[in-house]
Amino acid sequence: MENQESSAQIEVKKNGPLRVITEKMEIDIQGKITVKESAASFCRCGKSQNQPFCDGSHKELEPFE
Repeated sequence: MENQESSAQIEVKKNGPLRVITEKMEIDIQGKITVKESAASFCRCGKSQNQPFCDGSHKELEPFE
């Protein structure tokens, strides 16, 4: 399988996590094109028990930027 193109989008959620969304185009040996998307949220408040990922702990905190 050959990777042809990929892209990433980054969103900074107000008083929340850093959200990274990636999209990757793959072409298999028969020439079939598949686009796969995945997303991850990264903690910005420092309170997540699942660092570096967000677990929603920021919802109990005072607003932050």
